Amino acid sequence: MKIGEAIHLYITVSRWEFLPAVFIGIFIGILIGANSVGSILAASSFPFLLEGIFIFILLFNVGFMVNCWADWKVDELYKTRLYQAVKKLGRRSLGVIIIIHILLAFVLAFHLSMVLQRIEISLLVWIGTFLGVGYSIEPIRFKKRGILHSIVALPIFFIPGVYSYFLVSSLSITDPYTIFFLLAATGITIGHYALILISQAEDQPDDKKMGLLTPAVKWGLYKTIRLSFLLNVIGSILTILALIGLFLLINIWLFILVPLVALGRYFSFKEVYALVKRSKSISSETFFLQELRQKMPEYPLWHAYGLSGITISSLCILLVKTFGLVRPVLKI
Repeated sequence: MKIGEAIHLYITVSRWEFLPAVFIGIFIGILIGANSVGSILAASSFPFLLEGIFIFILLFNVGFMVNCWADWKVDELYKTRLYQAVKKLGRRSLGVIIIIHILLAFVLAFHLSMVLQRIEISLLVWIGTFLGVGYSIEPIRFKKRGILHSIVALPIFFIPGVYSYFLVSSLSITDPYTIFFLLAATGITIGHYALILISQAEDQPDDKKMGLLTPAVKWGLYKTIRLSFLLNVIGSILTILALIGLFLLINIWLFILVPLVALGRYFSFKEVYALVKRSKSISSETFFLQELRQKMPEYPLWHAYGLSGITISSLCILLVKTFGLVRPVLKI
């Protein structure tokens, strides 16, 4: 096998098409956690940040490679591109690659934990690996266990941002600033897992055939859509309140960003609310599924809307700290 083909197959089973979206979480964590732009780029810290990002990419790849390894027979029917990639690489070879990735990530995470004096980095790597592998592998296989399927939200949304925060922040986990950030990360996770429920609802017929017990399979389309809307609202409120807490610890003028964040969150769940209203007038799940699928080309935008105001706010927080404009109103 030529090197170029091997790299292409590796990228295919690692599903790098999803990497840019997940990197937004990494970006937000860095922006909020860093003391300044200079502290990010400093020669004493930037190499360790790159090492941390490399660890994240390793484990991102592991999650998808394990899924391809475990579901290769199912993918033969539904995702032939992934099946062919596993077949050409060899299932045993793919298993060896996965093990090497995990071992390397653990060693590097231990190194970072020692150098940066942050045990949280290793803890998050261990938890993320367990969840990423356990999502697809028996006997755990979260993807077949109903509500436990929601555990996928942690490695996708919560862990990346929190992990990158601890890569650059010197604050303790009990510091009020860190606590508000963790609350914001929790709100973002809840809100965007709500959107994942929409994607799962679209895949309900195929998931049912494959024996996957996702929320949409377990509860049906209507309950899943309503739950999605409720969780999005709860996540949005929690995120906004947590960001307000951060603004009070940095500079009250950042309050002007609250409407921007709220607007982004509104556009994130506006179409979900429209689906909830439509579900009350369509009695057949089959017809409702057709209408849902017509909206799915807009689905990536719902995530983008929800994160846009948060990302801009995170950048503004970093700039305020960089230019020495921190004027805390809330002093704890």
